[in-house]
Amino acid sequence: MVNGINKKIDKRNESKLSDHKQFKKELKPPLLQIDMTPSSWIDERLPEMLWAVLVIGNIERETALDFFRHIADYVSKNQDCYNVTLTGISKFAEDKRREFIRRATTWSDEVKVALRPLILFPDLPAISNWKNFLDEPVAKDDWQKLSKGVSKTFWHQSEEATDCRWIKFLCQIVGGKVKFSSAIEGINDTLKGILEYPNYGDLRHIRPFIRASEIGTPPDPKSKDGPSEWSQNFWQYCFDQTGCIPEEVVSERIKNRQKTLSEEMENARKHYFKETVEVRNKLIDHFFATSKTSSIDSRHDGSFGLALYGLTLFIEIIFYRAPLSITGRVALRSLVEAYITFKYLLQREKEESRIWDDYRCYGTGQLKLLYLKLKEMEQEISSIGIDDLDYLANEDKWIEFVPINLGHWDSVNLRKISEEVGLKELYDKYYSYTSGYMHANWGAVRESVYQKCINPLHRFHRIPTYDLPLMPSVTDDAREITNCILEYLSEAYSKFDFRLTKSDNKKEEKVD
Repeated sequence: MVNGINKKIDKRNESKLSDHKQFKKELKPPLLQIDMTPSSWIDERLPEMLWAVLVIGNIERETALDFFRHIADYVSKNQDCYNVTLTGISKFAEDKRREFIRRATTWSDEVKVALRPLILFPDLPAISNWKNFLDEPVAKDDWQKLSKGVSKTFWHQSEEATDCRWIKFLCQIVGGKVKFSSAIEGINDTLKGILEYPNYGDLRHIRPFIRASEIGTPPDPKSKDGPSEWSQNFWQYCFDQTGCIPEEVVSERIKNRQKTLSEEMENARKHYFKETVEVRNKLIDHFFATSKTSSIDSRHDGSFGLALYGLTLFIEIIFYRAPLSITGRVALRSLVEAYITFKYLLQREKEESRIWDDYRCYGTGQLKLLYLKLKEMEQEISSIGIDDLDYLANEDKWIEFVPINLGHWDSVNLRKISEEVGLKELYDKYYSYTSGYMHANWGAVRESVYQKCINPLHRFHRIPTYDLPLMPSVTDDAREITNCILEYLSEAYSKFDFRLTKSDNKKEEKVD
């Protein structure tokens, strides 16, 4: 699956992280480093080229391109008709507008039928002219044609979208609106590639040039900034007239994926049913075997506490059926923090003998802070009783001798800690992603509770999932990190050799 994803990504013209530049606290990709006004193909320009979208989406490509050349030929003889967007066509002189539409709709019966969905829209620019040459729409068939055309051209770099953008740009060239300087190296060859598209030149160069030029061509001086009124009306009318199609209802891939994930989760529970109990009991045995005193031993209590905490998190992930859920990701974040913290404590103790005491005192101070706040507010919370807080905060010593640290327990954040102990790669790999779930960032919200509406006429927008989310399992990640924690426990108090084994489940990448 990883290789598959990389292949898909490589096909896209995307910048690398190293291409981004930092502006204050924001990393900006190359395009946002340029002073430019973004323009959306989907929201703004696709609706304006709907006539081309319908043709390229419903007719064999070579025939559609011949039709586009027929349109360009008309523009070359009527250069004031260079703007072949629907709004642009509506602004042609009356006689030329009628002639343009007549030539477009009478080129072939196939094209005429493909263009018929245009008059589904009461707000179509120059609709009266289009109605004069097109038959009455057949609602069911024509909404399907519309959906098919939009689906094929939705991705702005698709072949079909590029074809639509080409005819728009070509008409600006043959209409005399766009001119090229012969001083530009290789421009004649590029121009020939555009004029004879797609039959001449290196399309790896020609296609990106078409797309970049179509975005950058000068706007109609009469138009206002932002989407045209027609573009906004188009998408709104599509939304009003058609229904959502939840991906989870119709996608066999999603159904099979959910079933496979559920089965793997249950298999993991069976696999770890006895093993986790054994490892945890052995860990407790090791605690007693290495315990040397009944007085406070911050290092011993902290080491085994972090190991038991990590192992218990793993057990809860598995046995509360959380590996496919939001909760599993929040637990994975806690595991990562426990691991980094544990390694940091073991490393720093060589230089700071009180580091374990500081760690312990900080936690006690946080309990004291909550206890005093709840006491002053005269309120309680259901997750812990006020009496329990009182007991825990006073356990090591009277809370009047316990300071409250309002920062991090070691005055540095986890990112800095991960760098110091050589775990920055692990931090980058897991922490930002899982923290998104802790903080309810949009990325986490989007992944967990929304699905795609696969109606292209709704712009593939987001709608809630009906079932509780089943996301890729965190089991293997949690197991690896838990084992790392146990490894450091073994270093601190040797020798503890018990580890969690890998479940026999299929690898996650095979799910899709």
